[in-house]
Amino acid sequence: MLTLGGLSSPAALAAWELDPSHTHVGFQASHLGVTHTPGIFRKVEGNVMFDDAKVEASSVTIVIDAASIDTVNAQRDADLRTEAWFDVDKNPKITFVSTSVRRIDDKNYVISGNLTIRGKTRLVDFNTVLTNRVVNPFVKLPVVGFVGSARIKRSDFGMTQYLAMIANEVDLTITLELLQKP
Repeated sequence: MLTLGGLSSPAALAAWELDPSHTHVGFQASHLGVTHTPGIFRKVEGNVMFDDAKVEASSVTIVIDAASIDTVNAQRDADLRTEAWFDVDKNPKITFVSTSVRRIDDKNYVISGNLTIRGKTRLVDFNTVLTNRVVNPFVKLPVVGFVGSARIKRSDFGMTQYLAMIANEVDLTITLELLQKP
């Protein structure tokens, strides 16, 4: 049985809906080795199928609006939307589609999949932590949270501008709050 805050239901592959106000895709990259510049993408959609009893049957698809990038600097954001970086006119979406989900222990998973940025796809492993399971008191449905992190090389996706000043390695974090579909 899958137990969520006292609510029991048969453990089976279930569809989960992303809560857009509590789901975030963020990143950070070192600038001159001095600071880490953070950013987020404001528009994220996705589909998650999760089976707690047979986790390997689970799947994750995340679709990010590349133009929704926000680093709290309008000039930098405009530059990041150009052809040298995310090239949002030709590549409006960033996608992650899982190829496998593996449980490490009760709270830790590895979600592997294809990350596509600028039309280039690379296999990426997200080390993922299940943060909590509760029943949402407003809608009375199960909710579950996950935080996944991965490190990628931006040059793998064709973003090679300013490699001497801005780190090639970028840390990604996907924070998901999922509401079980009725």
